[in-house]
Amino acid sequence: MTYLAFVRKEKRLLSFAVSFTFFSSFGQTFLISLFVPYMLTAFNLSNASFGSLYSAATLTGAFALPWLGQLIDRIPLRQYSLFVALGLFASALLMALSWHISILFAALIMLRVTGQGLSSHTAQTTMARFDDGNRGKALSISALGFPLGEAVLPACIAFLLAAMHWQSVWMLIAAVIGVFFIPLIWFLVKPGTQVETPDESAAADLKPPGTAESYRAIITDSRIWFIIPAILMPPFWVTGLFLYQVSVAEDLGWTAALIASAFIPFAVLRILSGLISGPLIDRFSAKSLFPSLLLPMLAGLTFPVFFSGNWTVFLYMALVGATLGYSGTLKSALWAEMYGTRVIGTVQSLFASLSVFSTAMSPFIAGWMLDNGYTLDNLFMIALITTMVSVLLSLRILPVFNGRNRKV
Repeated sequence: MTYLAFVRKEKRLLSFAVSFTFFSSFGQTFLISLFVPYMLTAFNLSNASFGSLYSAATLTGAFALPWLGQLIDRIPLRQYSLFVALGLFASALLMALSWHISILFAALIMLRVTGQGLSSHTAQTTMARFDDGNRGKALSISALGFPLGEAVLPACIAFLLAAMHWQSVWMLIAAVIGVFFIPLIWFLVKPGTQVETPDESAAADLKPPGTAESYRAIITDSRIWFIIPAILMPPFWVTGLFLYQVSVAEDLGWTAALIASAFIPFAVLRILSGLISGPLIDRFSAKSLFPSLLLPMLAGLTFPVFFSGNWTVFLYMALVGATLGYSGTLKSALWAEMYGTRVIGTVQSLFASLSVFSTAMSPFIAGWMLDNGYTLDNLFMIALITTMVSVLLSLRILPVFNGRNRKV
């Protein structure tokens, strides 16, 4: 089925998924980072102390995500998606009303859980339930919300911050979620709406989703040790670098305006790589394409490490965006191919919690390094080395995939 025919047939569910990935931006690091200078001033925090607070909030969300995420395998889609959307609304409202650091901490937890975690999880899990012939396209289209948010929202938020108090901006965000997003989800997902899953969902060897047996089967699968490093490198380094690169951009001669403008090629490459990867996954499978996941990011990190000049930020951001677009489609398709679709919510929530855990550690580590004499250039070199190691590990996965596929 072509992209156009598929969009026409599934326009309601695809719009639902794109809406969730777009609105997940309000819990993503790239958007929260725009408020960091104001939070540092308002609560008298250093880079390291805010990084610790942000890491603790994200880590708390990581522990909650497997339990909250697996519920999508158990309850109706409409009920689950409205629960997530209402949680995102409450998160933005709490941020707008944060008058004490403890309230700020609670708001950050909720934003990371409902935004970065559950909003993305809801969209990707729903799209991963499509059959093999359309799964890649469904995931590619749903992932468009990520770069759309990254392309549109930073400029809008920067404009609002120049004219309004930062907490007033969060109040406006809460209003947008309440007035537009929640009613949209109510309209798009009718009662009883579910994606039809392949016949494998009825296989006798599948364990019930969310049970200890299903989790045990996943974590004892030897294949995941070749996969996890490549899965975690993009969120880990994007979180750490994006959160602080505006504050310490002068280390590389970059300006805040230059970095903001680099989000345009970042978003464009993320969109293109996501759209291209969908049909490739449908044709060749996510398992066969997995070793190429980190290659664009690896290439992008070489530019700020080995070259100087303003132009490096554009190539770096563009190629990192390409890996993120590719990853957004590839990961969910990979879990569906490896473990089946009946328990895809359970599987995806477990690995999403690991991803969130990596984003929890990244601000703390990066903030500590910056406060102790490391430069942004040092961080880029470490990112390049760890990404290269992850690429080498991922190359080992193809012989492993020639073995059996495990059903959870």
